[in-house]
Amino acid sequence: MAKKNFEEAMQRLEEIVRQLEEGELSLDASMEIFEEGMKLIKFCTLKLEEAEKKVTMLVEQDNGEMVQVPFNP
Repeated sequence: MAKKNFEEAMQRLEEIVRQLEEGELSLDASMEIFEEGMKLIKFCTLKLEEAEKKVTMLVEQDNGEMVQVPFNP
């Protein structure tokens, strides 16, 4: 898989889902793009985890001061 950004990977995943749902591919072709889709899912998951680690929230303390705290979903 060529290096992609998150948006390109998601776009390709949508295309893969559409192709698989249409059911017009051979079994071999379906398996091939399914495997590509699984790699893209892993890539996107890693990118989302990286982004989540970078996100911080501003929280107002009792004294009115704003502080940054890590985002914890």
